[in-house]
Amino acid sequence: MSNADRSNRLDRLRRRYRAFRSKSYSTAAILLAIFAALLVSPIVLELYFFGFSLGSWISVHVLVITLVWATAAQGWNVMSGYTGQFSFGHAAFFGLGAYGTILLLNTSGLNPWLGMLIGATAAGVYGLLIGVLCFRYDLRGHYFALATLAFAELLRHTFNTVPALGGASGYFKPLPRAYGGEFGLAAFQFRETLPYYYVILGFLAIVTLVSLAIKQSRLGLYLFAIREDEDAAAAVGIPTYRYKLVGISVSAFFTALAGAFWAMYFDTIRPGTVFDLLVNVEILLPAIVGGVGTVIGPIVGAFVVIPLSEIARQSVDITGFDRIVYGLVLIGIVLYSPSGAVSWPRRFVELLDEYGPYESRRSNEDE
Repeated sequence: MSNADRSNRLDRLRRRYRAFRSKSYSTAAILLAIFAALLVSPIVLELYFFGFSLGSWISVHVLVITLVWATAAQGWNVMSGYTGQFSFGHAAFFGLGAYGTILLLNTSGLNPWLGMLIGATAAGVYGLLIGVLCFRYDLRGHYFALATLAFAELLRHTFNTVPALGGASGYFKPLPRAYGGEFGLAAFQFRETLPYYYVILGFLAIVTLVSLAIKQSRLGLYLFAIREDEDAAAAVGIPTYRYKLVGISVSAFFTALAGAFWAMYFDTIRPGTVFDLLVNVEILLPAIVGGVGTVIGPIVGAFVVIPLSEIARQSVDITGFDRIVYGLVLIGIVLYSPSGAVSWPRRFVELLDEYGPYESRRSNEDE
């Protein structure tokens, strides 16, 4: 194939990509493709290509953890990505979802699915409380971020010191027979990892659908108006205080769902694992790396960060090396791609536009 033919093919691809992204259904179509790929990912891990298997590097367990943080990041994105109110304390909601599920399961034998809904509702109420206290006094920017961190730390110390809440030792997850169940979906417990994968994939699908519906609704329009210029939004009659409360409550509820799954996936939970400072980073990092304010970004960002850090942890025997990878990825995104990984295809097309005509002219001259 000549250089001119390659250039013409690239031109056609650029035009098709732009035409596709201009359609209103393009985001939904990309999401369908992503979830279709995620449905078959566990099967692909077991396949061998040229004697190499992805399963030797990435396990189903890693995929589960990736989807957990993608779900939590999608919840965080509803608040911080849509309204621009940057939260650094979503570990509070993640932890409330985890403790609400496991605490009710241990103390009253309540089915974990009901405990999950109660924990998520409690997280939504706590988010509403944070919003009332912060937004009433017009906290914005780094002041709001520090305030959310303080509320998360408040919960961590409370659960760490109150014996009735499990104290520092936390809780063990009981077996299904302890609350009258058997291993399976109804008991929210399985003997293998694969069913957990499809449960958290379902959680991610639900949160993503809600996030997409919000973004394309009038509510999303108001939230983005607040993000762009809150004073201007208030001047045209948008009740910014009310919509920010809606944003933080919805965000807290869905972040808590990821925490509830975490509690049922692992055998124990402690304040140091679900309310920890680094949990805040784990929640917001996928959205920042993928693209803040986008529906696809938190999912793409999670699959950029989590598997990469896991591969780094397995390849290099240095404690905390995966955290170093986190930091390097975040620095690289902030410096060279502040719009996130979702902007890479667009930037690639722009590069082709910039250099394509020159290459085409050069190829014609060579011929």
